[in-house]
Amino acid sequence: MTGPSGRHRAGLPPATVYRRLWDGPARAEAERLDQVWRGWSILYGAHSRRFWAIAAWTPEPLMVHSNTPEDLEERMHQSETSVAWRTLPAPPATDKSPR
Repeated sequence: MTGPSGRHRAGLPPATVYRRLWDGPARAEAERLDQVWRGWSILYGAHSRRFWAIAAWTPEPLMVHSNTPEDLEERMHQSETSVAWRTLPAPPATDKSPR
């Protein structure tokens, strides 16, 4: 039986390993969205291949995700609108009894 083969054999200089940036354009788009959408943290998951947005402006947890940055922005806008509607004060009660 012979010793180990490949680039990790004793006596060989260390091999140069090139770093690969997975999904570079998608990560760059997530970074751009993170700069544009204040109050949100935007991430791109290389494993899930999804864009994720986490709201930093609401006390309750709020996270949305999508496969495309355009759809993510739409979902973020919908979430902001939904939270705004829920926080509006209720209209004053009116007396509807017959007179």
